[in-house]
Amino acid sequence: MEEAVRLLVTDPKGIYVDATLGLGGHATAIAGALEGESARTIGLDCDPRAVEHANAAPPAAPPRFLAARARFSEMEAALEALGVSRVDGILADLGISSAQLDDPARGLAFAADGPLDMRLDPTRTETAEALIRRADEGELARLFSELGELPKSRAAARAVRRAAAAHRPLTTALLRDALASLYPGPTRSRRLAQAFQALRIAVNRELDELEALLAAAARIVRPGGTLVVIAYHSLEDRMVKRAFAPPPSYDVWTEKAETPWIPVTKKPIRPSVAEIAQNPRARSAVLRAARRKEGFAC
Repeated sequence: MEEAVRLLVTDPKGIYVDATLGLGGHATAIAGALEGESARTIGLDCDPRAVEHANAAPPAAPPRFLAARARFSEMEAALEALGVSRVDGILADLGISSAQLDDPARGLAFAADGPLDMRLDPTRTETAEALIRRADEGELARLFSELGELPKSRAAARAVRRAAAAHRPLTTALLRDALASLYPGPTRSRRLAQAFQALRIAVNRELDELEALLAAAARIVRPGGTLVVIAYHSLEDRMVKRAFAPPPSYDVWTEKAETPWIPVTKKPIRPSVAEIAQNPRARSAVLRAARRKEGFAC
């Protein structure tokens, strides 16, 4: 958090967006780094509970803090509704919050039984169970392999399809039990987490939303402003890295080589040993930041 806010806030009198409000930790830290009547912290989240929580206990008194429900793909419209067209920085802490993960009703974890929902935004129509029942074995295997990097993805898809055929409703415990025998030994918990992660990313279309965030940020952030992204998955981190600095293999004679960003983190920042000890779920976090270029039209 300390590194993210330090990189984000370049003008303490500016306007900053916490695009993943969650429980408000980053928004509170951002608000604490700002000063003056013009300073604003805007918290956005696709989960209406996060917005309700922030409005009940705002990190700063309105109008210095404002909150609204919005997916990344809805960010520009949400800011426009608040009377904001340009900002000095955006922070996005990808993935899910501890509160979401620990809520059995969300169906995001296998530790406790619950409905196989996995929607972070309840307005989305398809739950994880509906996805499993709709998708064929090949599509499920692809999701497990690409989004979860799960070994034995074809066998996992077959086991999940069998469980879905045998049970209505299909719960988190039933999904866990369907996959458990495929992954014996000390790696079982990790493999189950990868399978659940793959379904969550698919249900919430998280890679599509991240692509929308990266595109919108280039239009919203003022020249000289900062985009800070904390990723927990290699696919997400590769997308951010490529948006900030296209690899040398790109054709320099095409628009694919163009980027509106100048990286300010030459190497990704990872959590310290002390931070991991305090919050073990932060161990896979990767932080990247970039400044918006001057004179680059998007």
